[in-house]
This record gives sequence, C-alpha cells and structure tokens, in this order.
Amino acid sequence: MHNILIEIIKKKKKDLEIEKRRFSVIPNKQQVEGSFSTKQQGGVSFFDSLSVSRNDKGISLIAEIKFASPTNPSLGSPEDLLKRAKIYQEAGANAIAIITEKHFFKGDVAFVKQVKKRVGIPVLQKDFVIDAYQIYQAKQVGADGLLLIARLLDAKTLQQFVKLCLSLKIEPVVEINNEEDLEKAIATTANIIAVNARNLETFAIAVNAACTLLRKIPDKFIKLGFSGIHSSDEVLQYKNAGATGVLVGTSLMKAGNIRSFLTSLRANNQRVRVKICGIRNLANAKAAVTAGADFLGFNFAPTSKRYIIPIAAKKIIEVIKDDVQVVGVFQNEILEKVNEIGEMLDLDFVQLHGEESEKYMSKIKRKIIKKFVIPSLDSLSVARNDTIAYLLLDRAAQGKGSMVDFKKAKKITQHFPTFLAGGLTPENVANVVKKVQPFAVDVAGGIETNGVIDNEKMKAFISNAKEAME
Repeated sequence: MHNILIEIIKKKKKDLEIEKRRFSVIPNKQQVEGSFSTKQQGGVSFFDSLSVSRNDKGISLIAEIKFASPTNPSLGSPEDLLKRAKIYQEAGANAIAIITEKHFFKGDVAFVKQVKKRVGIPVLQKDFVIDAYQIYQAKQVGADGLLLIARLLDAKTLQQFVKLCLSLKIEPVVEINNEEDLEKAIATTANIIAVNARNLETFAIAVNAACTLLRKIPDKFIKLGFSGIHSSDEVLQYKNAGATGVLVGTSLMKAGNIRSFLTSLRANNQRVRVKICGIRNLANAKAAVTAGADFLGFNFAPTSKRYIIPIAAKKIIEVIKDDVQVVGVFQNEILEKVNEIGEMLDLDFVQLHGEESEKYMSKIKRKIIKKFVIPSLDSLSVARNDTIAYLLLDRAAQGKGSMVDFKKAKKITQHFPTFLAGGLTPENVANVVKKVQPFAVDVAGGIETNGVIDNEKMKAFISNAKEAME
C-alpha cells in the first residue's frame, strides 16, 4: 500500500481505540430497529437508486463531498456541507457520498446524519473500515450504504463485514483495485462492486485499467466506477465497460457551477463527438472549434499528404488548446520521437495507424487512439488493457475502398468507445452515426475540396453528425 494509505490506517486505529473507550455503538435488537432511518420518507434505498439506471440503461451519478484529500489538501469548507448536499440533490444526483475520515479528508461521521436530515436521496458513507464498530456507527448515523475497501481486509473479514452491513440494512459497496480484490469481492454476498481507478500503491489514476477490471465483474453485481471523472467522456468509458453508476469527487468539488457540471456529465453521454483530421492552418482550426469539433488531428506521418511539421502545429495548438482536444497522428514512428512530439505539443492523444505492438504502446506517454480494420471482438484483447483509450475503425487502405461493415462496427462500439473513420462525408455521416452509434466520427478527405479543408463542408459535417444522435 502507498505510504499515505498506511498512515491513514495507523491514525484510524488510534482514533478507534479512543472512540471505543468513550462510546459504545454495539446495539441490541431494539436499538438497531430504532436507529436513524436509512431510507428517507418517499425516497429510495441506495441499491434502488442504482437499479433504476441499470434497468433503463442510463447511468447513476453519485456526487461526493470531501473537503480535502491527500493529493488536494483544500477542496472546500465543512461550513458548506448542507448547502452543497442540497445543490447535489437539486442538480439530479442519484446519491451522495460523504468521506468521513477526519485527518486527511476533513470529514466527520456526524456529516452523514446532518445531510440525511436535509436531503431525500441516499447517502453512501466512505471511510476506511477496519473494525465492525464502524459499521454499527454507520447504522447509528443513518448511512444508506457503506464503503468496504477489499484491499484493507482479508477475505474472511470482508465476508463478515458484508453480512453485518446487510443484517443492519446498510448496503455494502465493496471497492476493488485489482484481480485479487475482485476474487475476494465476488466471494461475498454483496450486491454492489465498485472499481477505483486510483491505484492504491501509486495513487495514480487509470480509468482504462479500471474499465478492464469492470468488465471482469460478473453481471449479477451492480458495477460502479470510482475516480478519474472530469467530463462525460470518462462517464461513457465506465458505462461502456458495464458500470451502472459512477462516483464523481475531486472535479465536482472544484466545479465553479455544480449544477452545470453534473448536468454535463449525464446530458452529453449520447451525443457523438467529431474529430477533424488533417489540420494544417490556424484558420481551419478556428473554424473547426467554432463549428463544434471535439478533437483536432495533426498528421505527423511524413508520407501523408496532410503532413504538418511539429513546429507549425505547435503555433496552431497554442491558440486553440483550451477549446478542443488535440490528437497527433503517427504511423510506425520511432517511439522516442512520438513521445518527444507529444511532450513538445502537449498532445491529449497519440493516434497510431501502423503495426505498433503492445510493448510499443505501453511506452507511449500519452493516451492512445489505435486504428483497427474491423477485428472480431475476440481479437481485441489489446483493447481490454489500459494502453488504449479509444479504438479507431477505418478502411484497410487510407482513403481507398469500401466503408467499414456497419453491422460489425456496431458490435464493436457496443463494447468499446470507438472512433469511426473512412469514407465519411457531410451527406452520409448522419445515416452512419444512426446505424453504428460510435463514440466519435473522424473525417479528413470527406470535407476537402481539391485537397484542402473546405470550411463549409466541415461545418455541415459537424452539424449533421451531432444532430443525428439528438
């Protein structure tokens, strides 16, 4: 475990020693039945709040309250606890998560009871549970759900804690971080398993790795994605990996407009993104951004007719970087050069169009978009690890041949967040989007006139693509 996590557990043990001497929360049957209700009048349970989204194929949002973290020592003030909780509810959150650890997160167990009195949506208590005392304590303050971190407990203790939670009518949420955790989790009687994208050894966040683990959880469980959410893109990644709900923490605490941010996470899940590739001048880049492009592609493959030298791309990117995600396109390039250009231009993604190996991709220092020519689902093992953020389905020969098989492409898009390219034009893109339902469409030649980007064609392409999913 990370040194910070070890320190948290040490302090938690000392806190429990003191609390257990001062207060007794081990109740008898009457006390359990008389405890603070874990279901608000007219509300739903924590389990039900997630099951609704599971049934309608939507996504539940669990809005987290934490006033600090080991990596962010100041995220807000406890004075805003109740105001923030009310805004979360009004903004459409399905549940609220409250971190109650006090040393590193500025939490308090009392926060749960305070919030429960002010909102009608379920509350998940998040803490570092290592003692049954904490479960009884969660019952007393009215927690609807309680986080149990598999890494902190041996298999037998985890099973016992899950059973105790269920007996007290608290929904246990078992958090896992690797396959060893998964084995312990599925051996319990829990209904809900959450994958935390934050590695507890390094504290680094890897949503792709979390999604790989999510896909391995049996479907009988409700699956949740924790950490790493900054936009609807990550929400969609978790959803495509089988998550029924996601927990949003740090980015939500930092959001200037809570309502708008929560709305954006859910509202844009169904819209198709658009990538304009082959950008070679600032005028086209600005026009693409104004028209609503989500990604701009700069081609660094020397053999391409759309090639741009990195220093020229840098001048363009410096102007538009804050308004769009930037992609560098490479083909069988020297690894060191890809990373060098990625660093120099601060690329959001590296798009690979050659025969790059898994070993090669594992050494790329940027998120990856990898081209495939309609593979079978079984052959996409490379996409199930954390090296690739998105697939790109394209024709075998660049700019030549028939478009990809739509039926096969749709099967891929149902399992992976996928860009679709090859033969797309303003005239056909709406029909293709409706049939394939990709995460994004990628165009270059289809919006050119005499080999140059035509801004009017580009505007029409972006408009037609986005309207197709509305």
